[in-house]
Amino acid sequence: MKSVKLFLTALAVLTGTSVLAQSNLKEVVAPGNKVFVQIVNDADHPLPEDEMADLTRVSAEAGEWACVESAEEADFILRVEAKKKMVFNSPRTWLTPSVVDKEGNVIWQGDTYKADATLTNGFRATNACIRKMLEKGFQKNLFVKAER
Repeated sequence: MKSVKLFLTALAVLTGTSVLAQSNLKEVVAPGNKVFVQIVNDADHPLPEDEMADLTRVSAEAGEWACVESAEEADFILRVEAKKKMVFNSPRTWLTPSVVDKEGNVIWQGDTYKADATLTNGFRATNACIRKMLEKGFQKNLFVKAER
């Protein structure tokens, strides 16, 4: 077992990736754990406060995590890079989620999800984008990799 850990450590150092961090994803994102949702807004195109609150609440509910007020209290950080801007006179939102452990290692990186404001989503681009992130990013990617 020591030789496997040594090999993975050497591989992580050589490739610059955190191979060892992937092994604890299941424990980190387990239901009941405490999460701090960190929304990293684009400086020029931030999300409004009410949409950031919705993103925080819905993300914690989807993972069955307890949301806390600071990163120090949390078992892990759900970092979501967010951007919202007008494209052809219609709002468009982009969200890119990642899971960061207590040591600051990114142990899961999701794709970038985008949505436009349309009649079918009630002209709420951010809500549609959050739904895509939860369905495609969490349900079909994060929870599968974490064996949930």
